[in-house]
Amino acid sequence: MKCANCDKEAMFEYRMTQEKSVFYCGKDLPSFLTERKKAGLLKITEGYKEAAKSAIEAVTMKVLEVVEEPVAPKKKATTKKSAK
Repeated sequence: MKCANCDKEAMFEYRMTQEKSVFYCGKDLPSFLTERKKAGLLKITEGYKEAAKSAIEAVTMKVLEVVEEPVAPKKKATTKKSAK
């Protein structure tokens, strides 16, 4: 589904009535719907689900095998005590 205001993929569905829905992308979502979005009351579209999945994959860090080199032991500092 396309956004009602632009050519981007719709992320949210605003159901005005049982038969009438308006689709919006995240950028063009009207401000009066932001509270409904935050509350999870707007239906999300397949485009949203796909975008969320690709975003999660993009930020997931890949675990790399780390090879540690042995560290040479540090020498203890010696202090000279004066004889009294």
